[in-house]
Amino acid sequence: MHIMTSNRCYPFVSAFYALRLSEFYMNFHSHRGLEIMYVTKGTCTVFLKDRSVQLTQREFIFLDSQVSHRLLVTPDQPCSLLNLEFFCQEKENGQDLRELAAHCPAFVELCRSDQPYHTGMDTRNLGYALKDLISQMKSKGEDDAYLRRLLFFRFLIELSKCIRTDGSTAGLTYLKKACRYIDEHMTEDIRVPDIAAFAGVNKSYLQSLFRSRLDTTVTDYINKKRLEQAAFLLTNSTANVTDIGFACGYNSRQHFGYTFEKYYGCSPRAYRQLHRTSLTPSTGNAQHVIEEDGSVRREILAFDCTKYQGKGEVFPE
Repeated sequence: MHIMTSNRCYPFVSAFYALRLSEFYMNFHSHRGLEIMYVTKGTCTVFLKDRSVQLTQREFIFLDSQVSHRLLVTPDQPCSLLNLEFFCQEKENGQDLRELAAHCPAFVELCRSDQPYHTGMDTRNLGYALKDLISQMKSKGEDDAYLRRLLFFRFLIELSKCIRTDGSTAGLTYLKKACRYIDEHMTEDIRVPDIAAFAGVNKSYLQSLFRSRLDTTVTDYINKKRLEQAAFLLTNSTANVTDIGFACGYNSRQHFGYTFEKYYGCSPRAYRQLHRTSLTPSTGNAQHVIEEDGSVRREILAFDCTKYQGKGEVFPE
């Protein structure tokens, strides 16, 4: 993929958005930069010249530069999306991707890939990395710029490792089905045999898939997802701690409090007090486009986007 070259190794984020789209249509177009679209909720379809890809919650597509594509969101299936576009330039900006390449073999593999796009499922923490980066993009100041550089490295590491995991198809379909079952039954009593039956494998093979692909057990993965959901609700809702515990699958406040403190190092109540500001990124109804001189313009992406034609070259249908 055209991520960097020997003389173009300094990344520049050219556009980003975090939006909930109730309806969206865009003609075929391409970009100078690479682009990731990550679905946080709902469903969308990305059309390419040779195929179409339907993305659902926690799935993503990563497009190389100049890859023709278009996005479709229909009124019957609204979609919440995180989107980021970037390219590498010769101008030094304090962030050299050669440093990342020296420490992350998965990133080197991604750079060497000859595929025009990658699709996959977030089996790690790609969504959190992308949310944190987009949330920080509008901040100013030298400290903020340094933090953005760190978050951008984190995003690329998570992306590279997710794509590496998806690179081998053996067992991936079963793993995706198992993770989806867990997401959809988070408030219930989830049993490993039930997950295995839904995925269509025996429980021993399922456990081996989680260990080899995610470096965890099924039970630990379920617990981690429940606690992450609890942390999100503590930060982004006014529900009381007991209700949040029950909503995340815990059958008592005591068990929830003990498990949460063991994982996060503080009680649920203390966590809420420390993280009162919502971490949910939102760019309103606009995509933020950053010019190379540092100026920023906003491109309105209205909910009724049937007339929006997109940026860059427009291809006939």
